[in-house]
Amino acid sequence: RHEILNYVSPCKVHFKLKLDKLHLLIYNEYLSVKYLYKVIIMSDLNLSNSIFQGYNDKHGLMICGYEWGWSKADEAAYVAGEYKLPENKIDHTFANKSLYYGEQAKKWRYDNTIKIWFEMWGHPLDENELGGAFEKSLVQTNWAATQGNKIDNPNKFLQPEHVDDFLYHVEKLRPKLILFMGSNLTNYLNRANVLPRFEQLVGKQTQPLRVVQKDFSGKRFKIRFQSFENCEVVCLPHPSASRGLSYDYIALFEPEMNRILSDFKTTRGFK
Repeated sequence: RHEILNYVSPCKVHFKLKLDKLHLLIYNEYLSVKYLYKVIIMSDLNLSNSIFQGYNDKHGLMICGYEWGWSKADEAAYVAGEYKLPENKIDHTFANKSLYYGEQAKKWRYDNTIKIWFEMWGHPLDENELGGAFEKSLVQTNWAATQGNKIDNPNKFLQPEHVDDFLYHVEKLRPKLILFMGSNLTNYLNRANVLPRFEQLVGKQTQPLRVVQKDFSGKRFKIRFQSFENCEVVCLPHPSASRGLSYDYIALFEPEMNRILSDFKTTRGFK
């Protein structure tokens, strides 16, 4: 009788195994799709952080500079064999690149300055692990896919291949907010051969380029604002190459930047 009560039909066991295999197959297919999306579909993008589906793959906040920096110190470290990356790609945000690049990432002046700006504007970035939804919505790129430690000829960024590269990233990522890190970048954007193509991707201009320069005892930089149907654009001075730029001056733009970043979070449904 004991054997009968504990008897499990082979049919039930077989059916359960089939269900388990089906669930595993579905889960594996789901992972495969996510993997293909990140590794193949988005692999041609010139980014310094990971793509997080549903966060920065579309309608994110794009941080865009001129080109990738490559300081003398970076070059020396590379020659000495100290500039190494893990063999396997590790998910990382703009706020916490050390997950992938290691401790060296915590010393990068360009990134650290931007993080301080965000904090001054009332929107600090969470540098713990992958942070939250806001941190995952950031995507860092550049107008050009080139690299250097100084810009000898600013007009090189108007070369067709660089313009095409920037517009390709806008087309793929469809950012809701672009923060240009370099005063000339809105000049490039508003060129007659660039702006119409940009508008095809983000909608017509709704507020023309507005230049703001605030009263300050030190060096005063111009901050530029421009609105489109599906994208806001702010052009800031270069965080690490603008001589005389102070945190106190950037802090004066807290009202504008707080509103813009708050609107972005609201639109995306972030807290």
